[in-house]
Amino acid sequence: MKKEEKAPSYALFTLGCRVNQYESDAIGEILRGEGFLPAPRGEAADVYVINTCAVTAESERKSRQLIRRARAANPAAAVVVTGCSAELEGAALADLGADAVCGNAAKAEIPATVRKILSNREKVPVSVPDLSTAPYDGLSVSEPKRARTYIKIEDGCSNRCAYCVIPRVRGPVRSRDPDGVLREAEILLGSGVREIILTGIETGSYGEDLGDRGGLVRLLYRLDALGVPRVGMGSLDPSVLRDDFIEAAATLPSVLPHFHISVQSGSSATLKRMRRKYSAEQLSDRIAALRCAVPDVTLSADVITGFPGETDAEFDETLALMSEIKFLHLHVFPYSSRPGTEAAKMADQIPVAVRRERAAELSRGQAEIKGDLLARYAADHAADPVAVLVEKYERGTASGHSEHWVDVCFDGSPADVGRILNVATVSSNGTCVKGKKA
Repeated sequence: MKKEEKAPSYALFTLGCRVNQYESDAIGEILRGEGFLPAPRGEAADVYVINTCAVTAESERKSRQLIRRARAANPAAAVVVTGCSAELEGAALADLGADAVCGNAAKAEIPATVRKILSNREKVPVSVPDLSTAPYDGLSVSEPKRARTYIKIEDGCSNRCAYCVIPRVRGPVRSRDPDGVLREAEILLGSGVREIILTGIETGSYGEDLGDRGGLVRLLYRLDALGVPRVGMGSLDPSVLRDDFIEAAATLPSVLPHFHISVQSGSSATLKRMRRKYSAEQLSDRIAALRCAVPDVTLSADVITGFPGETDAEFDETLALMSEIKFLHLHVFPYSSRPGTEAAKMADQIPVAVRRERAAELSRGQAEIKGDLLARYAADHAADPVAVLVEKYERGTASGHSEHWVDVCFDGSPADVGRILNVATVSSNGTCVKGKKA
């Protein structure tokens, strides 16, 4: 009797953004559907899929490191590299030990590519389709890992920010058909999902390539009508904060009162050099309008320090604006020069040490702001419980995040995981809030 063949195992490694994570989850689903099994933790896999990032030089370094580690872990394994680094340096990644390099528009082909490698035991040519004419990729997820999950609604970016390689590695804006988004949301709801985060490379541009500038707002209304309990969004350009969007945020009960804004700088002069499409004054005005309509809204943002030409005065403007707006979460990045971008060729490059010093100073100020906001939040919601989506339980403590994207923990049980519970807040330690079931 012929011995039954063991199903090949796979391991997925993902660097970078939530879009990459979503796409890795979709690739994993396809692999499992074709008979592959996830490799047990700590064991070598038969297949390695490495989904790379190219936003910074450090992310590219980590991408190359993962390829070397995968090849060393199992010299006989099929190693497939995809993602944004694959778009920029596909041939070089193949030389590092990848059996196949698949560009972002070829991610859906990865399972078939893996089969070809395992069958023929030979490398597959680098496949990096032209993104300027590539359609939306069609990847989707139906097996959520937790009660909060993502739906990718858009790919690509048509902006030309001076510091960014994303338009080169992701192509122009390509929006997903709204009916497809609704179908996926319905499947996820049936699987127990309680919160859906809409994500994309330039989420706020959803629908613009289809001639529908209000596409994102219309999608929010349809998701609310579908019965999605909570809807959040990925990073939004400040230009999205138009009156129709603010009205939806204020009136739709499913839309979370928390938004992540791609700010980048608090100086209008710096923003102009970055080729951003708004000024610091416009940013401040739109956020004021949002807060007027949604008084309890909380905000997070990305900020780059040390962009070429950033003077001490311009950095002080950023410090001042962050102090004025008071973001709950602030992701601070020292400027990282990317070859081939306009900013890399600019005069007045800021020394790396200065970029890092400014990032550290901004982060210290943000820690104080966050501490004050959380202390006030804990006081305000002692008698006005917040709705917490519980995502984890460990040693008697349940934890998750409120509708305002505040980390909350409380004495709970394993049965709490995946539920939305009302929690009365008690205290804050500066990074998260302690509460008790209401």
